Amino acid sequence: MNLLSNQLTMQRFCSSGLARHFSEVLITLRRWGPRVKKNLGTTTTLLLFLPLLIATAFISSLWNSDTSNFSVHNISRNKTVIIVSRKPQNRPPKRITTPLNCVKNQTQTCPTNYPKTSQTQESISDYSIPPTSTCPDYFRWIHEDLSPWKVTGITRDMLERANQTAHFRLILVNNKVYIHKYKQSIQTRDVFTIWGILQLLRKYPGRLPDLELMFDCDDRPVIRSRDYSGPNNKGPPPLFRYSGDRWTMDIVFPDWSFWGWAEINIKPWESLLRELKEGNNGRNWVDREPYAYWKGNPFVAETRRDLLTCNLSDKHDWNARLYVQDWILESKQGFQQSNLASQCAHRYKIYIEGYAWSVSEKYILACDSTTLIVKPYFHDFFIRYLQPLRHYWPIRDKDKCKSIKFAVDWGNTHKQKVISFVDYIILM
Repeated sequence: MNLLSNQLTMQRFCSSGLARHFSEVLITLRRWGPRVKKNLGTTTTLLLFLPLLIATAFISSLWNSDTSNFSVHNISRNKTVIIVSRKPQNRPPKRITTPLNCVKNQTQTCPTNYPKTSQTQESISDYSIPPTSTCPDYFRWIHEDLSPWKVTGITRDMLERANQTAHFRLILVNNKVYIHKYKQSIQTRDVFTIWGILQLLRKYPGRLPDLELMFDCDDRPVIRSRDYSGPNNKGPPPLFRYSGDRWTMDIVFPDWSFWGWAEINIKPWESLLRELKEGNNGRNWVDREPYAYWKGNPFVAETRRDLLTCNLSDKHDWNARLYVQDWILESKQGFQQSNLASQCAHRYKIYIEGYAWSVSEKYILACDSTTLIVKPYFHDFFIRYLQPLRHYWPIRDKDKCKSIKFAVDWGNTHKQKVISFVDYIILM
């Protein structure tokens, strides 16, 4: 089992109780719903509570999701109806599978018998992996992200100021979700993100408090720390998004692609991870191509274009094999050359940021190759936990070619040490 899957599994056991309920539930997402009127203390508690619960439970919900038949249909300007149904699963382990189908001409709300509390919980003993009494180390970053509001709390004014860049507002009232959509996100990022929260609600009925949050689906963080450093500042707006950096205060949230990226044919994490593991089982590290591999879109960032100068040429061999991913051409050809499960044939895989952080991070880590990470400037919910020379080999951003060549030469010369290093990561 690879590093990332183990960390997600640890999250499963740090959360408590897995609901097993109902074969179908109809959830209506309105563009606007009742506002939650809370005083300062209550609002602060609820907004600070959500990321902690999400980190312990939300990621585990993606293990049990199937988005292979997912499609999005707008019924009207004001409503989108989402049906979440459950397929029966064989034990062990117990899983909740909730494929999503959007059906036209439906206006119903949740059935009156939709659960308001968790009536049945699955035991940790139902799973083959032993329980753990501690949560992953990266959980501490949840507290770090929420620290700007630790003393002052979150006010209504702070929340409202977050709508300047937010794509949607999400309100949870009495176990129902309401959405106010401000603007269209890139592709279907907002829909998959909202669906992830619905999965959390479905998994833990009655466990989430009434709450309200703003979400920005773009790549780069926007809440600059320097704008809120003075003694008379109004306090930063609590804005959720997929990535952050050391100069901003956006609250990091798992990205939409865990449930699949339909526009470029990337499967949901659970099914793709299964394919990656099956491919890794028959491919020992020493038998792989002895080079560093990367395939992606170089046109989104200068640092990626610089990486391409490290490719094999008549003058140099930097031990890198780099390929340009043309998604437009791929879509026309049926995505025949972009199967992520087939891209684990090299001893070394390179992770490099794009316009911001890149969703490719988890797929590269799952290959069981030696991961070479070019110095990152952005972070998602997971990467801040990784430690150089423990989880990956660091690559200098300003001197990529020599840094990659040194890493590959050293690894190929010290195969047994690298094999032990890779095995250590896989067993974590």
